[in-house]
Amino acid sequence: MGEKIEREPVFAGLVGMSDPPRPGVQEAIKRCRQAGIKTVMITGDHPSTAAAIAQMLNILDENKEKIMTGNEIDSLAEADFREIIDRVSVFARVSPVHKLRIVQAFKQNGQIVAMA
Repeated sequence: MGEKIEREPVFAGLVGMSDPPRPGVQEAIKRCRQAGIKTVMITGDHPSTAAAIAQMLNILDENKEKIMTGNEIDSLAEADFREIIDRVSVFARVSPVHKLRIVQAFKQNGQIVAMA
């Protein structure tokens, strides 16, 4: 059989998706900051998606803080991870195992941790 080649394709449409933060989240984060509580975002989303949402919620200051992925967490020894975790405000493409490691690292650094 010969190879079928598409010719003269027609643009049929474009789809976009949005999953905005829940109502009240931005205000809750603002109040946490006013109370001296550092807020971090831990998500399974792609780093670009996580960065966009974190900027919308004023969680991420790209000049001061970085985004870390689950693969980057895996590549670090525990001591190295604990050393840089305070400069990270967004964790993207993480698994439940990564979430546990993040919480444990903050606690080992003397932080009090709560998750919602």
